[in-house]
Amino acid sequence: MRFSLRGIGLCCRKRREGLSGHATSPSERGDFAGRGVIKKLRGNSRAHRRSRLALNFTTSSIALPLAMAFNRGEVMTEWFYVRGGQQFGPISFEQLVALARSGDLAPTDGVWTDKMSGWTPANQVPGIFDAAPANTPADAMPPSMPPSMAAANPYAAPQSNWRQPVADLPEGGVLSEIAPGSEPLDPVECIKRGFDLTKRQFGPILLVGIVYFACIMVPSFIFSFIDAMAKGTSPAHPELAHSPGGAALFLLAIFQILLQIFSLFLKLGMVRVGLEFVSGNAVHIGLLFGEGAKLLRAVLATILFSIAVVIGLVLLIVPGIYIALRYGQYLNAIVDRDLGIMESFSYSESITTNNRVNLLLLGFLGFLVALAGMLACFIGLIFAGPVVWLASMVAYRWMQYGREASLDHPGTEEPMLRGI
Repeated sequence: MRFSLRGIGLCCRKRREGLSGHATSPSERGDFAGRGVIKKLRGNSRAHRRSRLALNFTTSSIALPLAMAFNRGEVMTEWFYVRGGQQFGPISFEQLVALARSGDLAPTDGVWTDKMSGWTPANQVPGIFDAAPANTPADAMPPSMPPSMAAANPYAAPQSNWRQPVADLPEGGVLSEIAPGSEPLDPVECIKRGFDLTKRQFGPILLVGIVYFACIMVPSFIFSFIDAMAKGTSPAHPELAHSPGGAALFLLAIFQILLQIFSLFLKLGMVRVGLEFVSGNAVHIGLLFGEGAKLLRAVLATILFSIAVVIGLVLLIVPGIYIALRYGQYLNAIVDRDLGIMESFSYSESITTNNRVNLLLLGFLGFLVALAGMLACFIGLIFAGPVVWLASMVAYRWMQYGREASLDHPGTEEPMLRGI
C-alpha cells in the first residue's frame, strides 16, 4: 500500500505542478494522494454494490418464472396434440399456447402429456386458451423445425413411449361416449384407419377371412348341388333339366332360408371380430361363432329392416336410402350392446345424428376402394375388402366415442379404444 500511495502521489504531484506551475509540499502531496485513493475505493465499492443488485434482480427475474413453470409441470414436458385427425409433437407448453393463440389449435382438439391418462380437449387444460386472446400475429409463433433437423438435434425431446396398462383402465376403457352427433365422423379418416389396421393385422384378418368364406361357400355349394339334382341337370347334360316338383321346391326354399340364417349368424361373428380388431383386443377364430344367443333378435330385426328399406326404395328411392343410413347400425348395436330389436333401431337412430351424409360418403369411398381392388385382377380385393370392412367398424366407434376412436396412444400402436 505504501508503494501504491507513493506512485499515486507522484502522479498527482506532477499533474498539479503542471497545472498550477508550482510544487506542492510533502504534506500536501500525501493528503491529496490519500483522498484520491479513498475516493477510488469508494467508487469501486459503489460499482460492486450496483453489480450485485443487478445480478440479484436478474436472477430473481429468471428464477421466479422458472420456478413457477416447474411448479405447473410445464418445463421439460413433452406435449402432443391432435389436429385434423393427425397427431403432432412432441412440443413445449409454450409452443402449444402459441398454437392456440394463432388459431392453429382448436379448443376441441385433443392434447396429451405423460401426466394425463388420455387425450383431453385443449380448452380443459389451464393455461392454453386462458393465457392470452387468440389471433396473435404469425411472427409470435415459434419457428417450426424440419423433421430432419429435429432428428439431428441432440437436445430434441425423445418420442414418448408412454403406455397405460390395460389393468389400470377404468371400466369401459379410457374413452367415454360422446353426445350423439357432437363429433361427425370423417369418411377419409375412417378409410385411412381401416388401411392402417389392415396393414398391422393382415395375417389374422386373412385367416378369419378364409374361415368365413369357407363357411359361406361350402353350404352354398351344397345348395347348388341339391338344386341341380332337383331339376335333374348336370354340367354335362344341361338340356335334361326339368321343373322340380312341389316337395322339391319346398325343400329348396327351406334350405335357402337356413342358408340365409347361417350367413347372418356368421355376419354377427364378423361384427364381433371387427370390433375387437378396431379396439386392439385379442382376436381368435372362436369369436366368429360366439354370437348365437343374439341370432333370433338379429333375424327379426333384419326382416323388419329389409321390409322398411324395400318399401322406401319402391316409393321414392330417397326414403329407402334414408332408412338404410339412419337405422343401418342396428346389427352392430345388437352385437356390441346386446340390445333388443327396437332398442337397436333406436340406438342406431341416435348415433347417426349429423352423420347420415358422412355415412353415405363413406359408402361411396368404400365402393371406390373395392373397385380399385377388383381392377387389380381381383387380387387387390384380398386387401381392399378388409380395409372397407374395418373402416365401417371405425365409423361405428367414431359415432360412439368421437375422433379419438381412430387414434392410438401417443408414441405407440395401441388403439385408444383398447379395453372397450
